[in-house]
Amino acid sequence: MSSGVQVRRITSGGWQILRQLRIAALSDAPDAFGQPVTTAAAQPDWEWMSAARAASEGDRRAWFVAWHEDRPVGLVQARRRPPEDCLVFSMWVSPDARRAGVGRALLQSVDEWAAGWGARKIVLWVVAGNDVAARFYERIGFTVLRDGPDAESGAAHGAFAMARPIERQVAGAAQARLEEGAGAA
Repeated sequence: MSSGVQVRRITSGGWQILRQLRIAALSDAPDAFGQPVTTAAAQPDWEWMSAARAASEGDRRAWFVAWHEDRPVGLVQARRRPPEDCLVFSMWVSPDARRAGVGRALLQSVDEWAAGWGARKIVLWVVAGNDVAARFYERIGFTVLRDGPDAESGAAHGAFAMARPIERQVAGAAQARLEEGAGAA
């Protein structure tokens, strides 16, 4: 499946896809995301519209959606934490699309977005007991943070923090695109 996976940043009009995937994620893994599915399902449309609009441009936050054959199969949220950290939240892949490169493709898009504004590392949290997610993140270069504020904040919520540096080749490619864009202006 991974060869047919496309990842795109949410558009301001993509709120229904965001809502659909978020509710699917909360239904599939109710203990993993810190929000009851009933709360998400009860949010008014304008809140979903606002969330999609805020995440559709700029370098403050982004939602990325993975698509396969015109069907949304996963999502991830990334947020900028100044000066150089990118925080990842709410990563989810549809059960029928797991182990097919979707999660890797989503995080590659996060890497590229974060490298574009100068991020040096990505930080995320995994709910304790979610060994499948932890092994996936370890396979793609994340390591557990044992000390520091991210480790402490995760522990306070029954999770553990993991981090990895932004891939150098991704950062270099993103910087080259920025420089090309600056030269065209």
